[in-house]
Amino acid sequence: MTSDAPHLPRNPVVQGHVHRSRCSEIRPGVWMRRVWDVLWRPYSRSRANYSKLRFGIVRMESSDTKTSKIIDEGDFDSLTEGKATILYEKGNKVFYNPVQEFNRDLSTACINEFAKLWKDEKQKKLTAKAKRRAAREAKEREKSGDKKAEAEGDIKVEDVKVSGVRILEALSATGLRSIRYWKEIDEGLIDNILVNDLDLKAVETIERNITYNGIDLKSLRPNKGDACDVLYANRCLNYNQDVDRGFDVIDLDPYGSAIEFLDGAVQAVSDGGLLCVTCTDKAILCGGKNPETCFGKYGSMPLRGAYCHEMAVRIVLHAIHSSACRYKRHIIPLLSMSIDFYVRVFVRVEKSKLNVKSRASLTSLVYQSLGCDAFHLQPMGTIDKSKRNWKYNQATGPPCDTRCKFTGSRHKVLGPTWSGPLHDAEFVEKVLMHVKKNPGKYGTEKRITGQLTVCKAELPNPLYYVLDYLSKTFHTNFKIIHLRSAIINAGYKVSQSHSEKNAIKTDAPPEVIMDIMKQIVELNPEIGKAKRGPETPAGKIIAQPIVTKADFKLAKGAEGIHHAFFPNPEENWGPKSRAVGYGPSGKRQTLQEKSKQNQGKRKKRKLEKEAARANANAENKTQ
Repeated sequence: MTSDAPHLPRNPVVQGHVHRSRCSEIRPGVWMRRVWDVLWRPYSRSRANYSKLRFGIVRMESSDTKTSKIIDEGDFDSLTEGKATILYEKGNKVFYNPVQEFNRDLSTACINEFAKLWKDEKQKKLTAKAKRRAAREAKEREKSGDKKAEAEGDIKVEDVKVSGVRILEALSATGLRSIRYWKEIDEGLIDNILVNDLDLKAVETIERNITYNGIDLKSLRPNKGDACDVLYANRCLNYNQDVDRGFDVIDLDPYGSAIEFLDGAVQAVSDGGLLCVTCTDKAILCGGKNPETCFGKYGSMPLRGAYCHEMAVRIVLHAIHSSACRYKRHIIPLLSMSIDFYVRVFVRVEKSKLNVKSRASLTSLVYQSLGCDAFHLQPMGTIDKSKRNWKYNQATGPPCDTRCKFTGSRHKVLGPTWSGPLHDAEFVEKVLMHVKKNPGKYGTEKRITGQLTVCKAELPNPLYYVLDYLSKTFHTNFKIIHLRSAIINAGYKVSQSHSEKNAIKTDAPPEVIMDIMKQIVELNPEIGKAKRGPETPAGKIIAQPIVTKADFKLAKGAEGIHHAFFPNPEENWGPKSRAVGYGPSGKRQTLQEKSKQNQGKRKKRKLEKEAARANANAENKTQ
């Protein structure tokens, strides 16, 4: 018996043998049937379901695909986004969030370009394989004297047919995202999409919406199942077998953190496949009041401060990379963004033992001064590339003194976090060109264009300074273009950040930034003079001598991109509640009404308990 077989109490048929005392009372055909019923029937059924799920995408608990249902549109409200129209029960607004339209538009564009890239790479790989096989067969024919030996160059790339990508949307809700993928991504780039959800009503909604949009249920396959079960059942870690397993694109867009799905996702995505991950718990990733919560989930300490949004993205990438490296895989971030209230990353997952070894050099701790804006990165490892065989060593440190050299204050230790590039500029350029070549295709086209333009020009250096925080530290006012120009004129690079409008991302060391800020203060010495005492952080920094002379002449590239950041389109723009409840009056509440009702609820409970305690004491005294 294997370990997968159910555990059974002792009975006449145990461990593959039969007690003789009972065997004489049972005819051979009967006891064999009992063996099958008791031991192997449940086991074989579970193995059959597992095999179907692993080697072929199936609908586990959905209705028959051959039956067509008549949809009464009067019972539903409809909603159109892109080329997809979905139906949902009247009054139910749980499943749709208009804030995420940018997420869905961006995901559609990214998967479209990745599918082209993946298909071209696979086609070239199979062509090269076919040429090698043809050359080998030609040599064998030549040895046997066959003059019709096929030449190696007869096989062309276009002759090799490659199917499209297989996509898994693990947490689908209404199926809107998958329907948009199928209808908006270029024809021939998608083979099939498994549209999964754990809730039975959600699966029924998915099937209804797929049918309503006129899509075959064999192309978009509704599936009821736990996302982790689907991921683990479709692992594709054995690369020695030419078996199509796993998914080429996996989209994880949960309500909250995606951390519980990452271990299964990095195993279920095919070699070189795309992993799209959304984490909406940005309040935790950006520090908040409970950094231990972030460390418990993601294994990193966050920052509540200037570069918290980029730090949140790097924490998520660190978590994905950590999960992938356990299975001799590594990640290549194609596009990693902090958007509104969530983090959205697109990473390729590839098998590479060599790149797994370099994980330590792409992981860093961050030392943040408590007195000023200076920060230092401490890599966890180094790579010696001077010799033919690279040597991987532990890093030496720390990169700074125990006290900040500018203010004398202590440092916060943050991370560990991903310290590699956030974006692949070539891929971002392809997505940007795709959006520009299809005007009107995406509802958030202007925002996508602006954000991708910033991402393409963004420096790979980790973290950044922020205008507001520098002004607060030095108690002065200045234009950001002056600081950028001074950095460029000093011989360093500078760029914007997609996650912060007033960010200054640069490869200049903190000493240069502090010297430039001192000279900015000298240009306007009267502004905030009273707040720059000798014992303040600004006073201590200004008292130190200037090493780098600043040139504030307008430099090329200092203007920045102005059309990348847009105001919120409506009030209360943010995450929606998990479910829509009912108020005391029995009417369905809006988010604003629910927020007002819950305002100060802890204080109210405390006052109610104190009042109840006082009443109880008063009654005891009267008695």
